[in-house]
Amino acid sequence: MKKWTKWVMLLMASVMLTACSTDENAPKIAPGANQEENKDSSKPEESDLAGTDAQMATLNVDLYNTNSKIVGTAILDEGEKGLSLTLNLEKVSSGQLRVQFHDNGSATPPSFGDAGEEISLADTPEIEVSENGVVDQTFVLENLSILPKEDGTLATESGTSIIIHSKTGDTASDNRIIGGVIFPPQ
Repeated sequence: MKKWTKWVMLLMASVMLTACSTDENAPKIAPGANQEENKDSSKPEESDLAGTDAQMATLNVDLYNTNSKIVGTAILDEGEKGLSLTLNLEKVSSGQLRVQFHDNGSATPPSFGDAGEEISLADTPEIEVSENGVVDQTFVLENLSILPKEDGTLATESGTSIIIHSKTGDTASDNRIIGGVIFPPQ
């Protein structure tokens, strides 16, 4: 009987060790995952690392008028040909406006004077607002980036803002009519 007990104990220990060991060649698939899902080996695998440049490549900036009301968004999207700027505005006075980037991460209505000085790295677009007061336009800015380690980055210690000026007069703070913070000061 003692021999039989030893064999049972040995058998149980061996089963437990086998259950605890892992097969390094076994595929690592999450429970419930569809194993058929990625049959196309020609597609590159996507990285799941948080904070990568690819995940930072698009920013949505709320744009405020001089009455502190949101009038739209500026979408900054990093691309191969440069930084894409898409302006979506509503209820804006018709006429010509000029878009500028400023060297301080503040944009306080009504004057937006705390936005600082204009950043002159890129030709900034002028836009024509129609009678309906709606803007939906996209521009590519070749010398700017939202990626922190790139030349011409808007991700600086002092931050950056986007200011839209009325076309009348010069670009002094008296004609700053819309603003938003791209990156706040760090």
